Amino acid sequence: MTGNPASPVTETPPLLNIENLTVGFRTGREVASMPLQGVNLRVPRATRMSLVGESGSGKSLTASAVIGMLPGGAEILRGSIRLDGEELIGASKQRLRDLRGPQIAIMFQNPRASLNPVLTVGGQIAEVIRTHSDAGRRESHHRAIDLLDQMGVPDARRQAGDYVHQYSGGMAQRAALAMALSCQPDLLIADEPTTGLDATLQQQVLELVVEQVSDRGASLLLITHDIAIARQTCERTAVMYAGRVMESGPTASVTSSPANPYTTALLRAFATVDEGRMYAIPGTVPTLLDPLAECPFADRCPNAAEECRDGVPELRTIADREVACVKA
Repeated sequence: MTGNPASPVTETPPLLNIENLTVGFRTGREVASMPLQGVNLRVPRATRMSLVGESGSGKSLTASAVIGMLPGGAEILRGSIRLDGEELIGASKQRLRDLRGPQIAIMFQNPRASLNPVLTVGGQIAEVIRTHSDAGRRESHHRAIDLLDQMGVPDARRQAGDYVHQYSGGMAQRAALAMALSCQPDLLIADEPTTGLDATLQQQVLELVVEQVSDRGASLLLITHDIAIARQTCERTAVMYAGRVMESGPTASVTSSPANPYTTALLRAFATVDEGRMYAIPGTVPTLLDPLAECPFADRCPNAAEECRDGVPELRTIADREVACVKA
């Protein structure tokens, strides 16, 4: 397959456009590690997109960079993050606070950790509504109850007065979704939203997320390590490895006919082989202490050749997707 340098997949500007995002952790004045090295990712408007990859590939760190909540010691070294055309890198803390809620919101892995344990669930949702609108206390409280009811929380009026520790895992995630959607954001980031839930609750939460995002005409960036969840929920998928996007395109195409060897290996790892034993990708993820000098998957790739070690492959458009592989 041959291709051209990467270009926008859609003609209309994407809602979220990440270009060459590089994040490092500092020890004193020195950059000790670079877990994100040139991330390129586009989330179209009114589209559900998944970001998949192994643990430690940089998925959650990418989300943290987008919402301006990087962990301590981390900083953006270069790149661009544009939301609806507005550059977020370099934006003031106040501007980022203003954007969180009405334009971008996030659901974290552990709703009990993200919701305040000393405030009632309904009170927290109402506070978010008041912060980003002119609603008074009575109106915001009623809207909080209505949101909990829309998310399927039973007896929402009563449970709005409960604390998060009184909620089950599934109900807590529904409450977290209600708070994330309380200001009608254009983009919802869901970071492993079904972690710790059983299969039935996972299905219910995913269906609810898809339904609510679709009904609002919003975009979804779903972060997951599970290819099956990506297939089930998202129209487009980006595959991430060692701090870079390796392949991105329509979910059906990416998961049925992958063009990057890492995508192929990741899909195989989710398939049962040899009488129930699981396939494991040989080798380990590289430690990203220094800037990459070659394809990050070269040491583990069965198709690696000398040309794969001659620089880091950039995403380029091939048919219906973008692929970072010199042999694709």
